[in-house]
Amino acid sequence: MNHKDSKKFSFKASRFILLIGFMGYCLMGAKIFQALETDAQEKLKDTFVAAKQELMNDYASISPEKLEAFLQLLTFSVKNGIVPALNGTTYITWNLRNSFSFVASTLSTIGYGSIAPKTPMGQIFCVFYALLGIPLTIIFLKSVGNAILRPFSGLEKYLQNKGMQEGQIKIYIFFFFLVIGLVIFIFLPSLIFMYREGWSYNEGLYFTFISLSTIGFGDYVPAKTRLTCDASCQANKTSPVPSILYLWPSLEEQ
Repeated sequence: MNHKDSKKFSFKASRFILLIGFMGYCLMGAKIFQALETDAQEKLKDTFVAAKQELMNDYASISPEKLEAFLQLLTFSVKNGIVPALNGTTYITWNLRNSFSFVASTLSTIGYGSIAPKTPMGQIFCVFYALLGIPLTIIFLKSVGNAILRPFSGLEKYLQNKGMQEGQIKIYIFFFFLVIGLVIFIFLPSLIFMYREGWSYNEGLYFTFISLSTIGFGDYVPAKTRLTCDASCQANKTSPVPSILYLWPSLEEQ
């Protein structure tokens, strides 16, 4: 193996190691957040289910005090990620899928706020996890961005060979990447979110922009469970992870 081949192999190997290390870090974080938050959420779910059953048993003679206490518990449960469905099943948000979604939105600094640690240990771990993870994410996204731009590296030389002036080349390249960027990272994701999430195209466009700008209001979140879901909502609910990971490469340009 000559020096050029060795350098090329080392470059690919470092990219692969970075990818494996980064995805491993994300998975580790998701599992730890899940472990730290699930027990507290399970206990809250049990409390909510018991209170709900008591309300159903006493429905015929329920007192205003019991109703008020139930409504307060319902409000507290929803704020802490317990989602009661109409079919009698109560879902919790800290499963592995949503935990990974939380990790992705945290490391990308979008921070939707639709799911967040509630336990002291979870909050403390989040601080140190993000301190290490955000710089690692920047390095990873930089590598991804370079890989995306690599096929276009010869564009300027190609235009020079066509006899274009330097000023014309700069304008051409600017508009080329502007159009490509808008299509790949704005218009196409908006269309995908429209079909995946059942949103209008305007809502998909709004969500895409809010995410790419890392504002992350949290009013629109992929696969966010609604309180009005029916018995089939769990089966039909899409995963938020692909949607968030799809946006990551464009964040490298921020």
